[in-house]
Amino acid sequence: MTTLTDALHALANHCQQTDSSAALTFHRGVEREALRVDRSQGRISHNPHPKALGAALTHTSITTDYSESLMEFITKVHPSVEGVIDELTSIHHVVNHELAKQNECLWPASMPCYLANNDDVPIAYFGESNTGKLKRVYREGLSNRYGRIMQCIAGMHYNFSFDASFWQFLAAYKGKTALTDAQRQTFQSDSYFALIRNFRRNSWMLSLLFGASPAIDESFLEKKPDSLSELAKRTWVGNKATSLRMSDLGYQNKAQANLFVCYNEVDTYIRTIKTALKTPYPRYQEIGVKVEGQYRQLNSNLLQIENEYYSDIRPKRVTQPGEHPSTALQDRGVEYIEVRIMDIDPASSIGMKASTLYFIDVFLLYCMLSDDALLDSDECHQLRVAQQEIASHGRELDAKFDFGHGPVRLQDKASDLLTKLKEVAQFLVAQTGNQAYLEAITEQENKLADNTLLPSAQLLARCQEAQGFQNAMLTLATEQQKAWLAAPLSSDLVDTFATLAATSISEQQQIEANDDVDFDTFLAAYQAL
Repeated sequence: MTTLTDALHALANHCQQTDSSAALTFHRGVEREALRVDRSQGRISHNPHPKALGAALTHTSITTDYSESLMEFITKVHPSVEGVIDELTSIHHVVNHELAKQNECLWPASMPCYLANNDDVPIAYFGESNTGKLKRVYREGLSNRYGRIMQCIAGMHYNFSFDASFWQFLAAYKGKTALTDAQRQTFQSDSYFALIRNFRRNSWMLSLLFGASPAIDESFLEKKPDSLSELAKRTWVGNKATSLRMSDLGYQNKAQANLFVCYNEVDTYIRTIKTALKTPYPRYQEIGVKVEGQYRQLNSNLLQIENEYYSDIRPKRVTQPGEHPSTALQDRGVEYIEVRIMDIDPASSIGMKASTLYFIDVFLLYCMLSDDALLDSDECHQLRVAQQEIASHGRELDAKFDFGHGPVRLQDKASDLLTKLKEVAQFLVAQTGNQAYLEAITEQENKLADNTLLPSAQLLARCQEAQGFQNAMLTLATEQQKAWLAAPLSSDLVDTFATLAATSISEQQQIEANDDVDFDTFLAAYQAL
């Protein structure tokens, strides 16, 4: 069996023989979610998506997620971390200047602000096209199935793929030579699934080091669970929690408990998702689909669409118009992976730091080059349990957790994994000359040495100082926006985003004009695919 060191040596030789570091050029982009709130009280906005920012249905960079007030910023794919950060910074700069005109700002945390009730959350509107209505009805379904408050949780998604040169190396390294196009597609998909399995074995580390949601406003839950304590008026906290967002109190779906997907086989994954799309679920049948002329959900099956399946990582392929994600995967294979476990970093005005992205790059390369052993059902279950336990009390570094092979002290487990990641980072520095990879590891070593540096600990400290989660996050939100407003927008940036907005509005109007069937017919055809 080859080791991580063996794989790194082979990759170094490949780079030397090809006289290129293309194999170490990673392609990445991010999606950052953030609630719009009013600046005076930090209440969720009931204003429509700002028209000056374009049409949420078609804008390439600025859209909405579940709620009309839950903004989502999407970068292009970049070959450098700096490219991602620069684009995301530009988006935030423009958005903050626009929101200030209507006395609004961006909520800086993953867990939402005070929400009076379910109806306090406006569902996103995407216009009157059939495509827009599909998105709206899907969200109505989420509301009726899980409630709207849970849908206001925000996160950062990291989309990542390897360069073609890397796939040439990996195929040769694993003895897969002279592959046909179909075989190359299968090899790439299988390799991404191996990465995903190793990600699931180690994703607890990301919750530990980057989890930043140990506190909630009491309005998030109907009553205080025993696992949380009251820090201040209206603020409930997990005293040793890292990410309540990723715990059983956060973005979870108990109806999907039987959809255990451990990513051992591409075909099995696709078949499981497609089966869920066709399997009626009794409680959802009770809701009804179209009642008194109004849609309550797209269907009464376990999943309305593929994206309803919750996972901390997903295999992805860019879809064609009207194409289901599972069909795209089946026909053309895995193109990239989407890391969904990351909390928003409240300390950053764009929700993340460059060093975090460098760390994820190291982490994903480690997952790809590590052993590709399959996951059995017992290990898969125990990893899920461990992930949730670390989300709820992961700052207990001296406690023991079971990752599928018996209890181990968390501090020891984390230190051991960081040592392996450091080997990968040192390799990347040696090959690329970019010290940022190693600096990202050092930053995490410092957190393990002093857990008050963990984002979860720092957010709790903010809440204590401000006497509550709502006060702490609103203060931070206004401070961050003040800094954005202090920097004038360049005319080029204003023109660029004005053009994007106008184009998106025109494209939405064209989509609406091109509809030639009613929504019932459109939905029936979509679900028959």
